[in-house]
Amino acid sequence: MAKIQEMSSTSSSNEPPSPTNSTGLNGQNGPVTFFVPANQRNTSKISAATHAATMMVNSLPAGLAAPQQIPQTSTHAIVAAVINPAGQGILPLGSASSELLSAFECPVCLDYMLPPYLQCQAGHLVCGNCRPKVSACPTCRGPVPHIRNLGMEKIATNLQFPCKFAHSGCNQFFFHQEKVEHEEICEFRPYQCPCPGASCKWQGGLNDVMGHLMKLHKSITTLQGEDIVFLATDINLPGAVDWVMMQSCYNAYFMLVLEKQDKQEQGGTSYQMFYAVVQLIGTKKEAENFVYKLELSNNRRRLFWEASPRSIHEGVAAAIAQSDCLAFDTSHANFFAENGNLGINVTIQRVDGGMSLNR
Repeated sequence: MAKIQEMSSTSSSNEPPSPTNSTGLNGQNGPVTFFVPANQRNTSKISAATHAATMMVNSLPAGLAAPQQIPQTSTHAIVAAVINPAGQGILPLGSASSELLSAFECPVCLDYMLPPYLQCQAGHLVCGNCRPKVSACPTCRGPVPHIRNLGMEKIATNLQFPCKFAHSGCNQFFFHQEKVEHEEICEFRPYQCPCPGASCKWQGGLNDVMGHLMKLHKSITTLQGEDIVFLATDINLPGAVDWVMMQSCYNAYFMLVLEKQDKQEQGGTSYQMFYAVVQLIGTKKEAENFVYKLELSNNRRRLFWEASPRSIHEGVAAAIAQSDCLAFDTSHANFFAENGNLGINVTIQRVDGGMSLNR
């Protein structure tokens, strides 16, 4: 049986709160290891070293792989690289992986730098994001890095870097061209507060989202069950308004959002639009396990929408911008409303083969 819960409208501006055989250059099995003195600071020496390393790597035969153990020394920084058998470039392997990638760490933000690489006269690098923020080299306090290191760029083109959210659980590696794109949609990046229209700046892990909502957004009601009625009251209130409700089923939480926006035609005529969408408090992959249905009905007429829920990482704004939601104007809203209150039937279903979430 459908459940009905009355929700008070909330103004958006007043929201509370690998191969086993490898052959070396000499025809014998073994690693290919490049040794670069750790105290080497002169720009010309570093450029020469990176150029030599690049030339050696480019001359390696396909299928070359490093062994499990790479010897370490206390007087040299080890740079080890191998050719990926699948032809995907040079990958850091073995115990020298961190040594290799550490050469690309920005001393300011500690993230891995992406090309172009600019160094100071002493050979110290800083990433492109941090360079405008510094008045001197952060390592030696010399002039701001401005010399382009083409050798480092050549090597970086063939290296795979870990995702910046590795500390949160992402274990994927990417070439620098793909790294930024991945990080924009990485499921391990911090989650923002999913409440639409709120001024809340909270960020945290996925497992902390519901705790945040229950603690700081207590006005949001949660209904249990797969089939409920989302009742938005006072839909004719002026201005932009958001109505929010939570639905719990299949060991998962879904956020139901009805958003009213002010619009303006090219001729200057203003009007209002309503957008209804369901978000999963979960990842995009998890959201693919479910389908939601929204239905407005009255006098034998129906307005119906069915889609996969959005992950809260994607957000309501993205769904509206991409028209991935139920959209209707004021006249339709009033047609289906009763005494200024609009009831939306919401049904959540699990896709065949989809699994319940255990969070």
